[in-house]
Amino acid sequence: MTIINSIYKGKRYAILLTTILTFYAPVLFAQHIADSALVEVANGQQPEWRRTSAISSIRGEDLMKTTSASLGNSLQGQLPGLTLLQQSGEPGYDFSIANLYLRGRTSYASGQKMLVYVDGFEAPIESLSTAEIESVTLLKDASALALYGMRGANGVLLVTTKKGCVSAPQVSIRLQTGIQQPLGVPDPINAYDYTTLYNQARVNDGLPRLYTPEELNAYQNNTDPYFYPNVNWKKAILNNTAPLSMADLSFKGGGDVVQYYVMMNLLQNIGFYKDTDKKRRENSNAYYASFNFRSNLNIQISKHLSTGLNFSGSVGNRSIPGGSSSANGLLGAIWRTAPNAFPVYNPDGSYGGNAAFTNPVGNIVSRGLYKENSRTFQLIFMPKYDLEKLTKGLSVSAGIAYNNYMADSSIKNQNYARYSLSKGAGGEVLYTPYGADSPLESDEGFRTDWSRLNFKAQLDYDRVFKQHQLTASIFFLSDLYQKYGSRDDIKYLNYAGRVTYSYNQKYIGEFAASYTGCDDYAPGKRYGFFPAFSAGWILSKENFMKNINWVEYLKLRASIGLVGNNQNENGRYLFDQTYSSNGSYFLGTGSSSTGGFRADMIANPDISWEKERVFNIGLDAVLLKGLSVEFDYFHKERYDILSQPYSTIPGFVGASYGDILPYMNVGKVKNQGFEGRKSVV
Repeated sequence: MTIINSIYKGKRYAILLTTILTFYAPVLFAQHIADSALVEVANGQQPEWRRTSAISSIRGEDLMKTTSASLGNSLQGQLPGLTLLQQSGEPGYDFSIANLYLRGRTSYASGQKMLVYVDGFEAPIESLSTAEIESVTLLKDASALALYGMRGANGVLLVTTKKGCVSAPQVSIRLQTGIQQPLGVPDPINAYDYTTLYNQARVNDGLPRLYTPEELNAYQNNTDPYFYPNVNWKKAILNNTAPLSMADLSFKGGGDVVQYYVMMNLLQNIGFYKDTDKKRRENSNAYYASFNFRSNLNIQISKHLSTGLNFSGSVGNRSIPGGSSSANGLLGAIWRTAPNAFPVYNPDGSYGGNAAFTNPVGNIVSRGLYKENSRTFQLIFMPKYDLEKLTKGLSVSAGIAYNNYMADSSIKNQNYARYSLSKGAGGEVLYTPYGADSPLESDEGFRTDWSRLNFKAQLDYDRVFKQHQLTASIFFLSDLYQKYGSRDDIKYLNYAGRVTYSYNQKYIGEFAASYTGCDDYAPGKRYGFFPAFSAGWILSKENFMKNINWVEYLKLRASIGLVGNNQNENGRYLFDQTYSSNGSYFLGTGSSSTGGFRADMIANPDISWEKERVFNIGLDAVLLKGLSVEFDYFHKERYDILSQPYSTIPGFVGASYGDILPYMNVGKVKNQGFEGRKSVV
């Protein structure tokens, strides 16, 4: 499995041409960690000096320095605490949010995913391009995650897209084209070495050799490529390189009333399979193409009223070889099929093959293709009203977001005949068929869709009283998620708030909490409270640090709190008993039976979500005139993980048979470690 995945996992990108053109009026940008640089936090922003939680951030312009076909994969190695386990590099399937982990895996339950919020609302990261990203922030400790309640324990990625600004029009064009090359893919053994080692293996088992010296010579010298083939299946089905192209065009600017950012992005990523139909009509290489667009508007309607309107979308087209074969299956044939099993093509042009193995080349170019067309869009409307008439620093805002995804598929399947070769009594070539040729059959239709509707209302307060600064935020969030084929919609309600107090920009204390509910649990047990406390101390502002010239900035911070996780692939409404038609009963003295019902999985009315206690202590520093250092130690204890208690329920009870034991909150996992990052600011 490692060898197969490495073909698509380990890619080397050689960019042959990169062109970046930017036309703009000069804009100065300079920020320092100890100044008022703003960082993204849950439902807002904070000055860096006021931050007491553990987060990691990266700017979009730094992500664009990495050549990757997906935004998710470009995050690899960029954010301390974020682990990316890429399972495949196949175009269109090279990234999944399930491959991201916060500080390792804390839950052994399957199907765990990190949350992604784009401009303040949950949305998939897979449909975004690096060209539209302003910043990506990873929230890591309880203080940063508490506002997400029972959904935050697996971590949250905050993605902020680019916005307009007051400036002359800026036009940016970026064109990239290049090649990809797989790394670390071993060559399969040749026919001579294979047959020699096969003979040796039989001798080791006390069996006679299968191949004679004359046959070994024929494999070695390639004197008869049809009856003594020597096929390198890697070279037969894979190209050495594959093209990758990207282009984006953006417009940015605005005046005092309206600021705008508009972006369009194109991507084409092609796989390594040989001799496929470039028009993707009868067969296909692994292929993915997408078109992304984004329009972000900020409008100052009046002195106190402003609004933001974001609209974005993505259209994707992916295709792979048909025949219901995965990339692992197609590529695994390189090593599963012996080099002397049969030739790629027989003398009459038919496919080689036998009863045990199909033809790896035929499986790619003669089994049809699978196409998938998808589209996703997100619409966000965010009005904000300044309430300074009531009191200074007070504002109210709201947000409505709608996100939708839909995909349809086109499946074209066919089969092919393969023939093994033998010689007749007169030396003529005999063909033994396996399988049969069949015409291309098409099946097109709807595959899946989902939608998410959010409403958020928020009240913010930010006020300075001489050396005291008080910041508070409370909000309400309604989340309705609808997915094709699911039993019912998933509903979340979240009431949350955060209060931050600082004295003399030196001592900081913060309390954050949420009260979150979900309809997956029994009435009366659907809500949970998730508090977190954090504190910070900026030592570099103390008098005893004034004479230490090599320390420009030094802050200690610590946090402790509770977060939750309600992700569960074992089914919904596990508190509710369900029944199904199963079995029959014989009644009376006759042989007639009567059908009956039995309980499915035993319900658990006390079922709940996973909880996680998180402790974090960290340090932020700027040393030696520009060396930035971050360090964090964390300790996490996840408990109440859903498990079926097979090891504690004896078999004679009867419930251990048929997978009907109830899921119970009995699992625990502890995770601790440290992380750090240094950079030059």
